[in-house]
Amino acid sequence: MMAFLADEYYNYCQDILQNVRNQELERVEDLLTSFWKSLQQDTVMLMTLPDVCQLFKCYDVQLYKGIEDVLLHDFLEDVSIQYLKSVRLFSKKFKLWLLNALEGFPALVQISKLKEVTVFVKRLRRKTYLSNMAKTMRMVLKNNRRVSVLKSDLHAIISRGTLDMSKKALPSNPSSAADLETHAEMKCLSSLISLLGTSTDLSIFLNCLSSNLQTFVFQPSRSKEEFIKLAASFQLRWNFLLTAVSKAMTLCHRDSFGSWHLFHLLLLEFVTHLLQSCMEEGEEDDDGGHLKEMLPDDRSLVQPDQASFHPPHSSPPQEYESPSVDPHWVTLKHSGQSQCPMGVSGVVLRVLGFLVDSDTGNKLIQVLLEDKATESTVKLSLPVGQEALVTLKDGQKFVIHISDVPQSSENIFFQGKQCNI
Repeated sequence: MMAFLADEYYNYCQDILQNVRNQELERVEDLLTSFWKSLQQDTVMLMTLPDVCQLFKCYDVQLYKGIEDVLLHDFLEDVSIQYLKSVRLFSKKFKLWLLNALEGFPALVQISKLKEVTVFVKRLRRKTYLSNMAKTMRMVLKNNRRVSVLKSDLHAIISRGTLDMSKKALPSNPSSAADLETHAEMKCLSSLISLLGTSTDLSIFLNCLSSNLQTFVFQPSRSKEEFIKLAASFQLRWNFLLTAVSKAMTLCHRDSFGSWHLFHLLLLEFVTHLLQSCMEEGEEDDDGGHLKEMLPDDRSLVQPDQASFHPPHSSPPQEYESPSVDPHWVTLKHSGQSQCPMGVSGVVLRVLGFLVDSDTGNKLIQVLLEDKATESTVKLSLPVGQEALVTLKDGQKFVIHISDVPQSSENIFFQGKQCNI
């Protein structure tokens, strides 16, 4: 079944990509809907396993990169404004089409698919935004007079110390790391200013900025955490520096303010795009097997019982059709002589769903315990066939044991007391 499902999903991705290549973008909606609505219940439940989610995540990553390469491989490509609008509209529709097709599916599947398509949409929108600004900035670079005035004004602002206010907002100790980082941002800007008038090729400017990012952010980063710290620091100071230049341009009534404004926006967005893309690629590498930890606490987004899920146009399992069966709540009450402390008489248990441990393959049942006496709650993933020791907020303890029994039912044994769910 797994091999068959993998082949089907691969073909589904290939069909979408082929339609994008053929510029038949509206047909993609039918492909999305027909694939997801045709899945049977056992197939859908197989897709909720974290390892299977991770496998299809790899397919999604390749699919979305393929779509990007077809629609807008390089934002420096010379394409029409109308084409960029159609790409942005498609990315927005694609996400809506997928969400509509996944309506009613288990939360784990929806979360997995939503995360990848959101990254895809954001990245494609960043590219279209950059493409729009690049088209306008090219016109500036081809005008020798405007470039000459811009370069002269920038030199005047920097050399006359108009940017002293930016230095006051940063640590003044020249030996500190922060001062070195300030120097790095100024070095980036100076290298870009030096290119003005020497080339009309926008890619040369952006390659220069990319090279500086490699030197000051990417290469010094020895870990993901260090990269995040360096990237955030660089972007904050870079944004502050460019904003300070814009303020100086305004106060000095420089003629090149309009040209600088376009350059300013492009430089800001390009740095954001590079750093964000790197973060997204890092998350793709780190996500494996942890999807079940992403389940939200918002009960409206979580299926009460994943085992009772059924795709559209199919009938729910027979055991949940009877109104006499309540699979959601169990109240644990003290009765008679037992080791059960009196303090647990107000404990309420709710079944949230069923999971499978990706490492061991063991079945887990996810439950929510609410202690009405202390108004506290705790969510647990309990292994079937094993005991779990629970300590309440007031320090009292009890043991929950879940057993797998025939007829697709689950029993919970609470200190020797059996509660059917």
